[in-house]
Amino acid sequence: MLEVLTRHVGLSAMVLSILLTLVLFRSAWGEPAPAFEGLELLERPVPGPNVALLDETGSSVALKGAPVTVLNFWATWCAPCVAELPTLLALDEALGDQGLRVVAASLDRTYGQINSFWTAQGWGDSVEVALDAKGSLFRAFSSQDLGARGVPYTAVLNAQGEVVSWYAGEADWASAPVKAYFEGLLNGALEQSE
Repeated sequence: MLEVLTRHVGLSAMVLSILLTLVLFRSAWGEPAPAFEGLELLERPVPGPNVALLDETGSSVALKGAPVTVLNFWATWCAPCVAELPTLLALDEALGDQGLRVVAASLDRTYGQINSFWTAQGWGDSVEVALDAKGSLFRAFSSQDLGARGVPYTAVLNAQGEVVSWYAGEADWASAPVKAYFEGLLNGALEQSE
């Protein structure tokens, strides 16, 4: 019995070692790193909803063009949203120069609410803040079965504005596994553009 168990454990360790090597090899070649816990990867990119977010001047905010866009739905009244926003700012600071774009889409009613809150937090202007005042875009994400049921909710979009993955709930967007995932996406986008 002990001999069978030893062979089984040895075989399992060998299989795990091979799988880990393949994952690291794939990531080194610019393919997306493995998803971090809780991230839902889509088999194929899905066209993003065709509903506009507005900037402070009332102009539409385009959700395509950047190699990778992190679209985060939040609100000033949402404690988990407020808790995770500094990690989104850190993610933007870490990878923004490589083509990552963070858009913080607020479900608040007015820019007055957003601006006074954002300023009080001292978060600066490195991240694009947009308004989804009537929740139209957020509702479109829930109607397309993309997991949007409450805030915080985050969708990851490619350069064409297509959704490639999503995350429901609060996350540490500055953690090493999250950064590795986005570095893989950015490397893959760079290779596609060459």
